[in-house]
Amino acid sequence: MNLLKRYESDDFDESSAFDDAEYGEFEETRTSKPFLVKAIAMIVAVTGIAYGANIALTPAGGKAEFGQGYITTTACDTVGGVTVIPYAGFINDTGTGKFSLDSIILENLDDTCVGNDFVIQVYGETGNALTVSESATSAGGGSYQTYDLARFWYKDSSTVLAYDTSYTDFDILTDTSAGSSEFTSDLGSIQITFDPDRTLTFADATLVRRITIQTVKH
Repeated sequence: MNLLKRYESDDFDESSAFDDAEYGEFEETRTSKPFLVKAIAMIVAVTGIAYGANIALTPAGGKAEFGQGYITTTACDTVGGVTVIPYAGFINDTGTGKFSLDSIILENLDDTCVGNDFVIQVYGETGNALTVSESATSAGGGSYQTYDLARFWYKDSSTVLAYDTSYTDFDILTDTSAGSSEFTSDLGSIQITFDPDRTLTFADATLVRRITIQTVKH
């Protein structure tokens, strides 16, 4: 199986109420993170790890693999559903190396989803959502705020904006060049890449069982 499928996560090698006031609007930027340099030995498939989407378990009761897609529905997507594809990687930090959730790709997004906020969370077998990222909360980087969700505004066909200061990147993969019909044909794609400073803040891929997606009007 080709884990990377069509895309690969370029940023990984550097390494509830959703209307609360804590979710201020921030434009997507790359944040300098001088604390922990993460060496990635390789990107590998983590097989036999079940996950679902939108509270549903894996299709037909079987287990899905990282690097494979699972189709779910959202309020804004009415044509065929959204394909959710998680990717795993191995962080080769001395004494703390682990398989982690690297990124999630959303495929086959309807153009009607533009103007919505997407909220993505990851769950284990039981309990609360898993931590997926963090951000430094002081100028010296001495303290961290952890995040158990990734939220972004799908502003237009070529723009996504982050909602907080977490070290999570959002990138449009849709071909929006002149002559392309991907967007208007409901084939939009967005990549979410988790890139926290500390190894412990990456979600452990071996614990991932469910991925949920919620969409709300911006």
